[in-house]
Amino acid sequence: MSMQVESARWGPRGVGAKLRLVSLGAVVLAIAGAGCGRSNAKEPAAPWVLVEAQRGVVAVATSAEDGDHVTLCSGALVAPNLVLTARHCVSRALTATPSCDADGRSHNGVHLSADVDPGRISIYVGAVVRPESDAPVARAERTLHPKSQVLCDADVAFLVLDRPIDAKILPMRLHSPVEPGDHVVPVGFGGGPANIVGMKVARNDSTILTIGPAANARTGAVLGPREFEVDQATCRGDSGGPAIDAATGEVVGVVSRGGSCSASGNHVYTRVDAYARLAAHAFVTAQRVAAENIARRDVEEERER
Repeated sequence: MSMQVESARWGPRGVGAKLRLVSLGAVVLAIAGAGCGRSNAKEPAAPWVLVEAQRGVVAVATSAEDGDHVTLCSGALVAPNLVLTARHCVSRALTATPSCDADGRSHNGVHLSADVDPGRISIYVGAVVRPESDAPVARAERTLHPKSQVLCDADVAFLVLDRPIDAKILPMRLHSPVEPGDHVVPVGFGGGPANIVGMKVARNDSTILTIGPAANARTGAVLGPREFEVDQATCRGDSGGPAIDAATGEVVGVVSRGGSCSASGNHVYTRVDAYARLAAHAFVTAQRVAAENIARRDVEEERER
């Protein structure tokens, strides 16, 4: 059956704006990642960061109920069975044009309705991902995110998976924020400037321009208190992908929205340190689910003997 791959990324055209593409072709949980260091990175990313960062970024594919379309996002593996991504990648949109102010409030009501059925969310790894033909390495079992139905200042979510993934686990910096001038490595399946959705690309020279709450008159970015802006990155398909501290390798943000793929500025991330309590809850939930799954499989194997 033919399948079309789309990418989710809300921006000037809204949450529902998707780029329709031609098909790209034929545990036990170890809590990792609550890094507490603070980076004053002012230099481009170290080579090891570029290599290691890419190994921990996964593709998050959500299949439509008709089964013929897949929406592709990105995410960071932050524990063997836990992925950090964007809220708009896991919940259904009510509006195509979310409007926010610098206080993180919506100007046009709620933006989201119910969550997507976790069973429709699949995880893929590799340099190039083709959801229409590749086999997923795991599926979502639960989604965790802020309670608000507004995306402003809260576009972050965790996916608890049905099994651990054998990939690089990326640490999150949960105890200190980024600062203007810091260098980050955005990574995602947006294919870089060419915007080849499904191809994983890291940008090694992105700089943080603005920290919310703020409105950047030059770029047009409006940032809530839990958001920051980078000068480049974020193409369609990069939604939910991480911004990684260029000096320490820690995840500091999640792609939320932005201008065009080639625009300078107005690429907005949700800060992960602003959601440290949600992250702690996600780690505990992922550990419990992993233990439950191991116990269930042990029972099933015993019955088969």
